[in-house]
Amino acid sequence: MKKTIPILLLTFFTCMQAIAQNNDYKRLFRFYYDNDFINILGEGTDRAYTGGTRLDYFFVKEGRQHFFLDRWLPKANANAVNTYNWSLMQVAYTPNIIATTEPAVNDYPYSSGLYAIHGLHSSNAIKKYNLQTEIIAGISGPYSYADEVQTAIHKVIQYQEPMGWKYQMPTDLLLNLNFGAEKMLYQPTKWIEMIGGAKAMVGTMQDGVYVNALIRIGKMNAYFDGLITQYATSKKSGRKRFQAYAFLKPAIEWTAYNALLDGGIFNGRSDYYRTAHEGEEPYTVNKKINPAFDGGFVLASGKIGFSFTQKILAPQLNGYDAQVTGNVSLHIGF
Repeated sequence: MKKTIPILLLTFFTCMQAIAQNNDYKRLFRFYYDNDFINILGEGTDRAYTGGTRLDYFFVKEGRQHFFLDRWLPKANANAVNTYNWSLMQVAYTPNIIATTEPAVNDYPYSSGLYAIHGLHSSNAIKKYNLQTEIIAGISGPYSYADEVQTAIHKVIQYQEPMGWKYQMPTDLLLNLNFGAEKMLYQPTKWIEMIGGAKAMVGTMQDGVYVNALIRIGKMNAYFDGLITQYATSKKSGRKRFQAYAFLKPAIEWTAYNALLDGGIFNGRSDYYRTAHEGEEPYTVNKKINPAFDGGFVLASGKIGFSFTQKILAPQLNGYDAQVTGNVSLHIGF
């Protein structure tokens, strides 16, 4: 009898947790927008990593997976909350001065990419860790259409038209496999979480390593209960419907190769950025270990979530300073 009661209690709480998870939103749409003009100090720019737009569809799947890639992606355990995603992202780099028709070859180049992402965020709520896998496929160069997008936006807001896109990096193939993991390090109360993480990237798009800490403070759902519950919570789930929390994410990173700056694996840099112009030598890419930092907040109520992030990016070219850029994201659960 003494052994039966703990077993029954454990079974009860396990069932309650399963019921709560089953009543969570199973799908989430995210609109994600990076721009170096988003700066809380009012010091926005239009250079280097100038922006990125991403659309995500996240969905929770349970049971046996039929898509062959999903069967191979690593899971946190048999009972993990497995959140898959299909995403599309466009990114762009530009030099500091975009008004000239012949950009400086010692500055950031005109370069862009357009790629699809299929991924899995697999979270273990009991042991408090997750595994994150991304498979990326896309293209760099003119067919990413960053030229047309940036030019159209600048016309709408009546800002300087970028004049040097004809010198952008040539068309090339982007294929990458990214793998990361996170683990709870310290949780003194439900209002504070300290998490450690690491990520490795390999492929024709980017090779490198990223190590970070993540501190979350505020009213929030548990980080390892799954990706969607961080931004949207249904009425029936038993979780917090309203969330308001801040986060800090210091990191160190090392990038061995970046196709958008080094040039693609097949076609390399555009000819314009291979040789000196007017006494200026072509730029060189920073291959050192560098610090980076993200900080911001998340507000969520029911199915709607909003996040704001300020990022301090390490200089990606030698001789340049770190760059401050911002991100705003809208999340809708259903």
